[in-house]
Amino acid sequence: MPRLFTACALMTSLALAPDTALAQAVHALEVPGFRAAAFVTPDAPGQRPVVIGLHGNFDRPEWMCAAWAGVVAGRAFLLCPRGEPRADAPELDRWQLPPAARLRREIQAARRALEARYPGRLAPGPDLYVGFSQGAHRISRMAVDDPAAYPRVQLVEGGASLWRDARRYARSEGRVAFVCAMRWCEMRGTRAARTLERGRAQARLERRDGAHHDLRVMEPAIRETFEWLIAGDARFGAAP
Repeated sequence: MPRLFTACALMTSLALAPDTALAQAVHALEVPGFRAAAFVTPDAPGQRPVVIGLHGNFDRPEWMCAAWAGVVAGRAFLLCPRGEPRADAPELDRWQLPPAARLRREIQAARRALEARYPGRLAPGPDLYVGFSQGAHRISRMAVDDPAAYPRVQLVEGGASLWRDARRYARSEGRVAFVCAMRWCEMRGTRAARTLERGRAQARLERRDGAHHDLRVMEPAIRETFEWLIAGDARFGAAP
């Protein structure tokens, strides 16, 4: 039996809605060459797409997977890489994400490990990326450099400033969702969305007023923009 993480712990920076935290079991995935990732399995049988979830600074991948499990709603594999330990808080089990180049390698290794664990279950096609705070920043860095590999991204409270020069991504047919609680996030996200929409890309921004990084406030907007991102993708058919 896979080891289960307890995902209902209280958080400082990644706040979970209580019902989301307990929605689905979060499991450990050993990743050769890297630290263990966290993941949630789909409820639906057969081939299912993969959602890559990147956590914020001083968070845990288990928290990220727990927070988005209810959003994904059993329609896909949810895979949350761990990153690197925060050396300044070893007793708290807190993590940060490495720079983009190393993070890409970790994601690729984690995905291979998931494929090995569930052979034939991962649907072909590009993965969807969701990121919170530092995770949103890393996704933005990677997507701006390689639009084809990141055609659907959801950025929550982070990363919008990296889209100032997004002309290359704007030429793609990608979709980018910005979700904000803070005014600074909304301002930068609005400018980024305008840049993207000058080309063929689509962008959407949703803001819910609230405390900094309060996912409980932003959860409705997270759900709405996720559904917008997957619209038309048959791989995300409803789970039974």
